Amino acid sequence: MKTIAFALRTMGVGSLLVLATNASASGYHFGVQSVSAQGVANSAGAAAQDATTIFYNPAGMTYLPGTNVSGALIVVDPHIKPENVSATTAAGRPISGSDAGDPTSPVVVPQAYISHQINDQAWVGLGMFVPFGDAIEYDSNWVGRYNGNTLDMMTIALNPTFAYKFNEQFSVGAGVTVQYMKATFKKRADFGTQAGATVVGGRPLAASNPKLVAGTGEYDGELDYEGDDWAFGFNLGGMWQVDPSLRIGAAYRSSISQSLEGDANWTRPSTLGLGALDSTVIGGLALKGYRSGEGTVDVDTPDSFSLNFYKTINEQLAFMGDWTYTRHSKFKELRLKFDTGLPDAVIEQDWKNTSRYSLGATYKVNDPLLLRFGLAYDQSPVPSEAERIAALPDNNRIWYSIGANYAFSKNMSVDVAYTYVDIQDANMNNKECSAANGCTGSGTTTKANFKSYANILGAQLNYRF
Repeated sequence: MKTIAFALRTMGVGSLLVLATNASASGYHFGVQSVSAQGVANSAGAAAQDATTIFYNPAGMTYLPGTNVSGALIVVDPHIKPENVSATTAAGRPISGSDAGDPTSPVVVPQAYISHQINDQAWVGLGMFVPFGDAIEYDSNWVGRYNGNTLDMMTIALNPTFAYKFNEQFSVGAGVTVQYMKATFKKRADFGTQAGATVVGGRPLAASNPKLVAGTGEYDGELDYEGDDWAFGFNLGGMWQVDPSLRIGAAYRSSISQSLEGDANWTRPSTLGLGALDSTVIGGLALKGYRSGEGTVDVDTPDSFSLNFYKTINEQLAFMGDWTYTRHSKFKELRLKFDTGLPDAVIEQDWKNTSRYSLGATYKVNDPLLLRFGLAYDQSPVPSEAERIAALPDNNRIWYSIGANYAFSKNMSVDVAYTYVDIQDANMNNKECSAANGCTGSGTTTKANFKSYANILGAQLNYRF
């Protein structure tokens, strides 16, 4: 028990709340839960090479004698460049504004795992990792500001696990996932167009101040939402040692239903250029519900199923592969519920289920040095440009990965990995929901082309007691 306590301290769990980015994996998956697996483009589900198997397949712990600890830092450097950005108001007028700026920046994410062998048949483990996340922030006055300015989604998961070895061929594993999610979302609101369409004395207020509907953003407000939640899920896994050279694995990770509760704050314009009518119209916005209150967002993270293999050719060379099917179709819409009387703010998504295909190889150069290579194709769940939003400009991607493991001793080794993520160019032609459709929004249409890629660097320390 002393060794377990020491190992938990070395996991460095003090820095749990981190921001992730959607540029590394499809949807809002973070994409890297192990540096050793990163080196083979996440094809290592059946390799069971270190304690990070807890994430990919908990049954893999039965191939790890003693107590094993793995701790890692992953640096994701995403690049998202919006081009040809244009937008129109609900009234069809062009929207003016600044460039998008640089919406992404590098993030550093920790991961940590420990497995412990109880006896010849039973193992326990604990994982700490980031399963999902998104971090993107555009210039506050950019042309697409009504589609979204800022989205910060961060998650942290704790995953205690148990594995049982029936015999030399078959083993199973299971775990419970305790997940914390926190999200911040900001967007501008086109109160100018809304006020300009308001009829007073038989005529719209835009006749009194044409600048209300000019699309300049002079009379913008802002929505600032922040909420969080704890929730629970589970994962299952099985391993089949077909023969001494071939191992097959299967794993399932459940969906987790989160209900994020927090503050939904509205900022209204201080003036609408209407003179004596200003206070009446701006006060009317507050009466409609455009005031600070509480908001709730329900998020069902996708469940996934994986099949994988690990095949040794000789003492130097091994091949591995993975197919992961993810049920992104659970994400039908992003709906923010207000307690101030406003209709819900709704972003239609209608995501589709996806597959990720990965292949990898390892080559042992000599006793201390092992090289890794990997290639993966990861489908995007976004069905069309109409559902693509500025906060998640997702598309299909290819992973090109290399990595290495260097053993300093029989008990300690270090993994390093680099991945270049080539993301297919994406188009957006998204219309925001509005009061005309029974929900809260500016009713604007935003168009853009996105060019994206990402660099991922990882380093991982492994130690066996």
